[in-house]
Amino acid sequence: MLRRLLPLGPVVLVALADGAGNHQLAFYLLLLAVPAAVVASLTCFGEALEGGTEEGLQALLASLALLLAVAGAAARGPYVTQGALPTSAVSALVAVLVVLGLQFVAGLPALLAGLRSPVERGYPG
Repeated sequence: MLRRLLPLGPVVLVALADGAGNHQLAFYLLLLAVPAAVVASLTCFGEALEGGTEEGLQALLASLALLLAVAGAAARGPYVTQGALPTSAVSALVAVLVVLGLQFVAGLPALLAGLRSPVERGYPG
């Protein structure tokens, strides 16, 4: 579950850096989020091969987050030295945050089920 949310930290830092007006730092943080999104996407894909529909939804959302992070970084790239922020990059960042939020909400039932004690899950204790 935690690997699924690996890109969330860098993406939130991107939003904070953009809010502070440091778009160059935001670009490099977004580049850091791309490999984190790759790890999350591959993890979710591996779980989807072993599991059911919930894991498939997680893999789809992780792949979409990866695609949006790459698109956002590509949109920002030409403007790094100018300190400008294109509208498409802001849209991609908001979309990544929304997708990661959906991924978190979709994974909550599994997370809560994992927090139950073994006796509550039906294992003898």
